[in-house]
Amino acid sequence: MKILFLHSLAEPDLGGGAEVILWEQMRGLRDAGHDCVLLATSDKAGLERTQQEGFTVWKAGIRNVYWPYHKRRPSAPLRMLWHALDGYNTWMQQYLREVVKREKPQVASLHNLTGWSAASWKTLAHLGVPAVQVLHDYYPICVKATMYKKGRNCAGQCPSCRMFRFPHRKLSRNIFAVVGVSRFILDRHLSLGYFEGVPIQRVIHNARSAESLGIAEAETSIPHEGLRFGYIGRLDRAKGVELLIDAFLAADLPKTELWVAGSGRQHEEHRLRHKTKDARVRFLGRVVPLEFYPQVDVIVVPSFWNDNLPGVVFEALAFGRPVIGSRRGGIPEMIRDGENGLLFEPDTPGELQRAIESMGDGELRARLTSQARPSAEPFIDMAGWIRAYEALFQELTSS
Repeated sequence: MKILFLHSLAEPDLGGGAEVILWEQMRGLRDAGHDCVLLATSDKAGLERTQQEGFTVWKAGIRNVYWPYHKRRPSAPLRMLWHALDGYNTWMQQYLREVVKREKPQVASLHNLTGWSAASWKTLAHLGVPAVQVLHDYYPICVKATMYKKGRNCAGQCPSCRMFRFPHRKLSRNIFAVVGVSRFILDRHLSLGYFEGVPIQRVIHNARSAESLGIAEAETSIPHEGLRFGYIGRLDRAKGVELLIDAFLAADLPKTELWVAGSGRQHEEHRLRHKTKDARVRFLGRVVPLEFYPQVDVIVVPSFWNDNLPGVVFEALAFGRPVIGSRRGGIPEMIRDGENGLLFEPDTPGELQRAIESMGDGELRARLTSQARPSAEPFIDMAGWIRAYEALFQELTSS
């Protein structure tokens, strides 16, 4: 089967989790005998056909006021113009029609549509290519793709998102299937009236191969004194890093450390480092996960925002590390409270601190640790994950 993947970025190193998952899926489908083609946006004009890891990759020059993956942040008026054009970008559809004409895919797998816009749903329907929309984030319902604003999770669409996403609800009915990488993210879209009447509505959790994670190469545990907590990810207020640091410093636990790995906006990194003078809190910058997990005992994922399915949770579990995670987004779909980790409510004062202190109980920590790796099996079962998508694509082509 030939499958056309439509996504914002072709280069995983420029993006994040969605790009990593996309490439994992293409590799798995190729190994299963399928022909995968990727169409992504680019900052270079025109349509270019390239090869990457043996895949055909088409790169389409963005037809908007700027390419959104440059590091420099555009001015507010320019961002507003970008979103207005990205609400229904007819100019990008010429690229999509051209690639479909030349590649003749049997099915299309749509991922992050930043730059392509929801017009792609209608284009593929008109071309007679059955399409599945995989929801990695909240882009179809939110211009920021986070549903998080001014330190709060949005209960619904704000006026600006309703305006910039005005045609999306109706356009979403053009596709044949919608997949949420978590139950939470799928239900959030459905609750707002999106993908109404779409024949196939399904949850397929993401997966990563044990090989790509480097689990076999990593040491099981690197000996160290005391109890060591770890955070790995973006240093951002919405991710709850400051909440974690405050809770850790307030916890009554002797001989403990907190290792913070990752990076963020320069001013946020500087603020956190300047605020935290305690030697027990170490900022490591960006590190390789397979070198990080063996050096910590417990991973903390303290997100305030409704993180759809943060890979750090199942990665940590796969490395045999229990996780303290917030009751947000798709996090509770991976953590079984009291079995492979602990869940807490980030808006309840002292709840994270108490969860951290409870890890001082060696018996509890040992029990959670023993169940971490087994609970991660569904998230590193590449064969099962690929079969789920193969079955979905077969349904699309036979309907």
